[in-house]
Amino acid sequence: MDNLPISPFAAFLGISIDEFSRGKVLCSVDLCDHHVNNGGRVHGGFLASLADTAAGAAVRTVRPSGTLTATVDLSISFIRPPTSNRLKAIAEVIYAGKRLYRVEIGIFCNEKMVAKTSAT
Repeated sequence: MDNLPISPFAAFLGISIDEFSRGKVLCSVDLCDHHVNNGGRVHGGFLASLADTAAGAAVRTVRPSGTLTATVDLSISFIRPPTSNRLKAIAEVIYAGKRLYRVEIGIFCNEKMVAKTSAT
């Protein structure tokens, strides 16, 4: 796989795929005003979208060609608020079955974890 295109929704949010290998993806985003809630913190829904985007991209590196997948379960634990305007998400496929894939995702800011996520 020479490139891994980003989804239209992820592109709309400003998320990019920076690196990928079999079963693993690194995504990043530069935060903007529209990524925050009324309290001035990064919106939890945006963090979930970043995690879901990274998970989906990681699965695309291992699923059979010509097949489609969709997230059926996403769990996120918020650890600390981001302290700068750049986030990175690292997603790794930890189980690849015939019909389901399990992915773990960490979201980082300044090398510190801000959220831990798992997706199926």
